[in-house]
Amino acid sequence: MKDIQTFERCLKDFEYFKDFQGFLNPKDSGQRKLVLKRKLVRFNPLNDLNENQFRKKYRYKKENLRRIIEIVRDDLEIEYYGPLKREQVPIDLQILSAIRLWGGTEHPKLTAMAHGVSLRTLAKITRRVASVLASKASRYIRMPATLSEKERIMCSFQAIGNMPQVIGALLQTTVRFQPENSGSDLNEEDPDGLLTYPGQSNEELHLQIVCDAAHKIRDLDIRLIDEHSMPSDAEMFALSKIKDRFEQNEFRGRILLGSEIVRCSSSLYTPVRFPRNQSEELYNHAHSTTYASARKCLSLLMSRFGILGTEIMGSHGSAKQTITALSILHNMAMEWADPSIDSELHVSPYKSTFFNAMSNAPKSGEDNNRKQFIKTHFASV
Repeated sequence: MKDIQTFERCLKDFEYFKDFQGFLNPKDSGQRKLVLKRKLVRFNPLNDLNENQFRKKYRYKKENLRRIIEIVRDDLEIEYYGPLKREQVPIDLQILSAIRLWGGTEHPKLTAMAHGVSLRTLAKITRRVASVLASKASRYIRMPATLSEKERIMCSFQAIGNMPQVIGALLQTTVRFQPENSGSDLNEEDPDGLLTYPGQSNEELHLQIVCDAAHKIRDLDIRLIDEHSMPSDAEMFALSKIKDRFEQNEFRGRILLGSEIVRCSSSLYTPVRFPRNQSEELYNHAHSTTYASARKCLSLLMSRFGILGTEIMGSHGSAKQTITALSILHNMAMEWADPSIDSELHVSPYKSTFFNAMSNAPKSGEDNNRKQFIKTHFASV
């Protein structure tokens, strides 16, 4: 199946390459001179592509990508002088090239060619754009703080499946990244490490997301997985700041929903593994219906940014910044109701990797709060 998906991506790359045939294969020398002149003028997707073409390649509407450009423009601006100013890649093209690369809709080399830059320059651009976006995480990724915000989110969750007191849904997965100095032999065609070669070592980051009913990411925890001591997902949750915030009663009796893989606790409610009565069955049904919002949130994130389903190139720190940046861009898309994801362009299947699934059954006494919750809100009629 993986080979078929790789073949399909190669076919798409050949289709994208046709965009450049007019430049690479002129019919006569006179036309060649014209072509060389045209190559000096950078391609501007916002002007040169129609709305449908733009959405397929950049995963956003033009209007919304212009908004993103304006949000980060000032942070990316650098004053250049003399020859450096002529060589500078325009800010809008920097952002566009980074987002197109993260979309994973084509080979990185084609993305670089489309924006008139080298692979090395594209790598630098994406790291810089990711860093700027990640610096805004506290503004775009945050749990509700005011009473009105908390009540609004609780009501939106309860409207889905009649599950009360829920303020977020928690989901975990992994994302692979390729360290820059992995010891692999990169050739001249790929000096940046943007391409993947057989036998390269790779590492994984554990991703823990808390989302709301509107599929926006409210909390993000990213940790490097130590291959020598593979932690369970329950241990990953125990290490997260969001657990500490609930234990400190910051959310005053409100709860998170988790899958059957994680361990039930006083702040994280999971399905009942073996329901014994109608109340527990009703609770499980409400839980399943409500928790679907978390699965959809991750599915939307992964399909908009195909790079999350393959491999992020860069160091541990830059990979974390990239994931944070993509989460912020996802939240912007949700807030603006951007409809640009096309199911036909789905690059990689929904991927959800969990750890030690069968070892996390709740211990005796750990689900007492859940039992009382079920008794209070789902009593059998």
